[in-house]
Amino acid sequence: MGHEYWETAPKLTVPTASGPIRGLVSGGLHRFLGIPYAAAPVGELRWRPPAPVAGRRLPRDAFSFGPVCAQNNTSFPGFGFSSNTEDCLYLNVFAPEGADEHANLPVMVLFPGGGLFIGGSDDYDPSALVTSGRVVFVSLNYRVGIFGFFSHPAINAEDHEIGNYGILDQQAALRWVRDNIAAFGGDPSNVTIFGESAGGISVWCHLASPGSAGLFHRAIVQSGTATPLLRTPETRDLDRIGHDLCRDAGASRHTSEELRALATTDLLAANLLPEGEYGTGKYEIGQTADGAVIPEPMVDLFTTGRFARVPIINGTTRTEFHWFQGMLELATGQPIPTEAYLPVLTQALTTLPELLIGRTVDPARIADVAEAYPPEKHGSASEAMSTAIGDCGFIGLGNREANRVLRRFVEHVYSYELDAPHLPTPWPPVSFPYGSAHTKDLQYLFPGFGGAGGQAIALDGADLLLSDTMVGYWAAFAHHGSPNAPASPLPEWKAYDPVRDNVLVLAAPASYEVENFGERHRSAFWDDVSAGPAEAAG
Repeated sequence: MGHEYWETAPKLTVPTASGPIRGLVSGGLHRFLGIPYAAAPVGELRWRPPAPVAGRRLPRDAFSFGPVCAQNNTSFPGFGFSSNTEDCLYLNVFAPEGADEHANLPVMVLFPGGGLFIGGSDDYDPSALVTSGRVVFVSLNYRVGIFGFFSHPAINAEDHEIGNYGILDQQAALRWVRDNIAAFGGDPSNVTIFGESAGGISVWCHLASPGSAGLFHRAIVQSGTATPLLRTPETRDLDRIGHDLCRDAGASRHTSEELRALATTDLLAANLLPEGEYGTGKYEIGQTADGAVIPEPMVDLFTTGRFARVPIINGTTRTEFHWFQGMLELATGQPIPTEAYLPVLTQALTTLPELLIGRTVDPARIADVAEAYPPEKHGSASEAMSTAIGDCGFIGLGNREANRVLRRFVEHVYSYELDAPHLPTPWPPVSFPYGSAHTKDLQYLFPGFGGAGGQAIALDGADLLLSDTMVGYWAAFAHHGSPNAPASPLPEWKAYDPVRDNVLVLAAPASYEVENFGERHRSAFWDDVSAGPAEAAG
């Protein structure tokens, strides 16, 4: 929206604890963009918990999104942003037109995805959820990468929470929602947190974090990997990473004052991968067990029931890893040659488990994996390997095993798998079809989703029906704690039963339930050739 539009669009002013906010009325929505929810984490506030935002008397215009948090975007074309600013703690509020402080609508808070190292709130259009679902929607930017998840001896010696600054930002945003959302038409006692990929990982973190208790009441995890079954690294065990990063950025004395004076651009440059390499960054880390924000490794918290026992939706897409394999191919320009399939598969299964899938595959059984997932059956070596990794980790462990752990302690757990392989993705084409890849669910919830630079895909026909179905389920869950709204025409979505292993398949033209979900992704085979948190899930 340009300045010309701002000048003519109807305006709406809403009070908040730090001063009035002026937004726009447009397209059936109240739109408030770029609201600061914490002080800019710059200078002395870098690598500290978020500080309160300064108050003001005059209305603040909230007509455009706030800056995206500092990040490099070199290995994931079309998804992340390029940003050099650390002044980025802003959120956005969307409400149905006419909603006021008496509306008392459910609130849905989205944590954007991006691996906890890239991403921002700009490309999530909530119009369908807000207008059809009658919810108040909040999205936000939070510190990512080396600014959001960082460990260094000098910083860790200070008297504050350490490591998980991005999660602390999200908690500050949730407190802002608690204190202010009623004025926008939202009910602070009915907040659903949700997100895809790193957004889903963030939801797992809030389920486990004592500091998030009471700030939300329902949770939706979309492709959130096996986070609750992983042995989260301890923050101080990663001190060397922060030390080496700051050294490469120009630090010599490694005092906290020197580290906070390092230029944003120098820190970003120090974390760039060498040309031709693929990954999240030279020194990237993610969430850690810091002893306070995340008090213990995730697997210990979840398998012993020490997490928020709220209603949960936990799901995946049918071919999760195809997105990652596609991003690798786009970054390197190299599909996997058939003759290299076994060595590449071996490398993946011996390096990815610790970082991504939480399993240890018996090296003597990798040939069995290659035989179970032959390139000639899957169309190419790239697609065969991607299917194997997805079945092993994202889906078998990230969905099925996590559901089994959740159901020990939570009655209302709902599981899904998105299966919509025909719809094109926003990303450039690669040598194999993406199918129902990681991120594809976002196209159905947020009209025109294309990431930071992908091509938006318009929905029509059966895909519009699937979009309506997903929006209906997500909104019903926000309203009722169950995806089944009273008198809903949608198929009943039954709670997950570990014995039945039942999952709702979200598909076009119609969704349907399947039992023995593990059989769709060869879970028994992976249990046979590997070990790890799947055993703890029982």
